[in-house]
Amino acid sequence: MSADTNTPSTPKNSGQPGRRFRIEGQTILLLTVLIVLVIFFGSLQNKFLTSRSITSMGFQLPEIGLLTLAMMITILTGGINLSVNATSNLAAVVAGLFLVKVMPPDLAPGAVNLYLVAALAIALIVGIVNGIINGFMIGYIGVPPILATLATMTFFTGISTGLTGGATVTGFPEGLSIVGGKDLFKIPIPFIIFVALTAATYLLLNHTTFGFKTRMLGSNPIASNFSGINNKSITMKVYMFSGLLSSVTGILIMSRTMSAAYEYGTTTYVLLTILIAVLAGVIPGFGSVIDIFFAVLILQVLSTGSTMLLAGIRGSSFFKDFAWGVLLIIIFIINYFIRIRKQQE
Repeated sequence: MSADTNTPSTPKNSGQPGRRFRIEGQTILLLTVLIVLVIFFGSLQNKFLTSRSITSMGFQLPEIGLLTLAMMITILTGGINLSVNATSNLAAVVAGLFLVKVMPPDLAPGAVNLYLVAALAIALIVGIVNGIINGFMIGYIGVPPILATLATMTFFTGISTGLTGGATVTGFPEGLSIVGGKDLFKIPIPFIIFVALTAATYLLLNHTTFGFKTRMLGSNPIASNFSGINNKSITMKVYMFSGLLSSVTGILIMSRTMSAAYEYGTTTYVLLTILIAVLAGVIPGFGSVIDIFFAVLILQVLSTGSTMLLAGIRGSSFFKDFAWGVLLIIIFIINYFIRIRKQQE
């Protein structure tokens, strides 16, 4: 056996510092699908491309988008994080209870703002702590990611349920709604936050040594370890970042709905994050943040467009699930023929 058999080749999207940006085939495919869907729904439904519809989508997609980024970065390491939504809900519940139980009534506006900042900081800390728990179990104890995060998903949800007694937490100061329910220059603030964190994640994964090590860990953990990369430390940092993104999602949800609950998104959000990651072609060691961004836009356009188009029709609420599945199958088939063509060349 040759000496370089176990030497990993640098992934095409390895994220070495200074690597030039270039558009990949998957990105072009997703962008094409997005444009086709926008033209299709725009031509059939006059209200689809109105400012009201676009603004509504801008408020909705950041939540699932940030959770998908939280899922993506763990998949890059060869893991998964089934607790992203549970972390989001727990962060919102703890922050919400702080505002309701700890903040005194009849405070001056300045003092209220201080409590709001403290509540947001608490939510972020909860996300990071949850990430530390996941990272410790996976990186240091060696629990398989799917089992570890399945356990913590149940654990975090149990804590949220116990803290709230199964009830929804409400009664927050009106100033909280600014983060998730207002706009800036007619652009929804949640969308601005999503774009900013998407850009930050892109820079982190593509222009830092941390991003390179993360992809190396996912593509070949044994070679990564022998090359001097601390796999345990990278795993811990990845899950901490995943928890942080999840807690930001909890803040946006709490701000938009002015409530916090243990059950928000429990039936769909985790599955949607995996679906989007698959649609974007994310696998251990390989994956593009740009593709995640376009995949999130595609699912939001498909969801909004199909809802408008089939409004009032019985069973229309289930059509978007069918459409997502069909789209995923089409992407798989197209990617298959692209791979065959590349092999022939």
